[in-house]
Amino acid sequence: MKHSLTHVIEDFEEVGTRTIDERLRVTLGDIIKGFVRVKLLRGKHGDILLKPLVEIPASEAWLYKNKEALKSVKKGLEQAGQGKISKFNPNSL
Repeated sequence: MKHSLTHVIEDFEEVGTRTIDERLRVTLGDIIKGFVRVKLLRGKHGDILLKPLVEIPASEAWLYKNKEALKSVKKGLEQAGQGKISKFNPNSL
């Protein structure tokens, strides 16, 4: 497994205390509800951070690698959210 450093500047809210069982497991319950994967980060002072992850299909990964395309999609979603939409007839192409 490749190890890399991730710099995190973020405030954390205490959300509870859990007991680690004899098999070194901890249950997270509603704290992590909605996610199935997490990235594990360990700080130099022993802090452990779980960063929830979502997976995307490989066929869609190109969008996140292409900054201009992603910017365009975000702009379009923002405009749609503001009601700035128009009808499109694909037969007109």
